[in-house]
Amino acid sequence: MKKYIVTTILILIIGFQLKAQNRTEQVFTSVPVTNGKVVFRQFIYTGSELSLKQKYDLLCQWAKNNYTKDPYLISLRFNNENLSITVSSKVEFILPENKGEKNTKMLMSYRFDASVTNAGCMFVVRDIYYEQSNTKGNSSSIETYSAEEIITESAIDSSTGEKKELKLALQKQTLTFLNELYNNLSSIFKTQE
Repeated sequence: MKKYIVTTILILIIGFQLKAQNRTEQVFTSVPVTNGKVVFRQFIYTGSELSLKQKYDLLCQWAKNNYTKDPYLISLRFNNENLSITVSSKVEFILPENKGEKNTKMLMSYRFDASVTNAGCMFVVRDIYYEQSNTKGNSSSIETYSAEEIITESAIDSSTGEKKELKLALQKQTLTFLNELYNNLSSIFKTQE
């Protein structure tokens, strides 16, 4: 009897772990560069149970739910003809302390496109920039860096010390954010299965 209980518990634990892994799928583990630009691209299989219109309606509702109240939203466009959305927004990252300084905040701006087809949804994130506010004395400035300057392997490899640590932290936070965005979007289609 004990063997059956232990076996059942192990099966349940493994099942819960597999379910948890599916929710937090890591589709982006490195920074892809296409024609000299950082472009994250992933296809989300949506199945064939839903019509194109139903898939597009789900996509539009998801975008409205996730972005209309976002204080960093720059623009949200719906293209009914191409069954696509385009979102321009920002997200705030808190970077680890550097030599006794307080945690640094950095904004990442990005452009996100999603379009539905018969088989799925194409997910593309591009035009990624990082903004950092610097205050010295009575003046303040904003420095802007492209993803190509900050999070690519070549940008990280060409840096040392604190700069390298900063770039590695930004790369990690960017990949985490994009994986969360991907999982959030793909979940709307999985709930329909």
